[in-house]
Amino acid sequence: MKWLKAAIYCIIFISLLCSPLLGTLQEGNSDPWPRTIQDDQQQSVLVSSEPQRIVSLAPSNTEVLFALGLGDRIVGVTDFCNYPAEALEKSKIGGFSTVSIERVVALHPDLVIASPGNNQEAVDRIKDLGIPVYFADAQNLAGIYATFEKLGYITGTSDKASEIIAELKAREEKVRKEGEALTKKPIIAHVIWYDPIYVSGKGTFQDELIQIAGGLNAFSDKNSHAIANIEEFISKKPDIIMVNSGSGMGSDKTDILEYFMTEPRLSGLSAIASNKTIMVDSDIADRAGPRLWDLLEEIAPKIREL
Repeated sequence: MKWLKAAIYCIIFISLLCSPLLGTLQEGNSDPWPRTIQDDQQQSVLVSSEPQRIVSLAPSNTEVLFALGLGDRIVGVTDFCNYPAEALEKSKIGGFSTVSIERVVALHPDLVIASPGNNQEAVDRIKDLGIPVYFADAQNLAGIYATFEKLGYITGTSDKASEIIAELKAREEKVRKEGEALTKKPIIAHVIWYDPIYVSGKGTFQDELIQIAGGLNAFSDKNSHAIANIEEFISKKPDIIMVNSGSGMGSDKTDILEYFMTEPRLSGLSAIASNKTIMVDSDIADRAGPRLWDLLEEIAPKIREL
């Protein structure tokens, strides 16, 4: 049904062009420099000219910048920026909380993109040196759309940002409609770690993806990411357990899932007895970037199959 997919994209793209978000973005295409935008710390960021040397202080920022087509302008990234592959070739400026101010300054950036997890003192020091710093802290999918809009504006890539927003919204809406059609919504527990059990509550990307896909978050009574003891986990009786994999918590790809499948106290859960589990890449699930929509499309059919 390629024609249907194209039609959906077209309709949503047109509606977006008429929305306040995209209207502002479109107007920015011809705005003169310097340009000013308010970041997610409610700080005014002034960029004097179209940035040519950008440093990213978080993997999520790096993925957004590459999606905007700014790969050739990115001169520095963190040790954890591993996607896309081109990011591995960029100069390294340290980790999240161990940003090296000296390395950042040595790259002569005209724009730095910071995020939660960065050492605020280091970020403030970079600002004090006269380098524009935009702080990105998207809390939900709408926040990621706003990040694309604002970074598109201050990097001169508003046209590309508008295309990305339209496409992602169309993909989201398609999955949402399919999820709404489900007659039975499975209860899903998303687990980040197992010692202690660390789950995703309301107000997280994972909670939002579960709902859009047609499920119910087993831990919607918790705020953000939180610890759940094993008795509490059992009491939730999840239909499906979704666990992180990858190197996000310093484990191999099977540690978390293996714990849930072998822990005797959890054996009575139907999700365990029937092997109704979904493994997701933590590098995707925990980053405020465009690959969250890939993850949404990956888990949605699995939720319906299980």
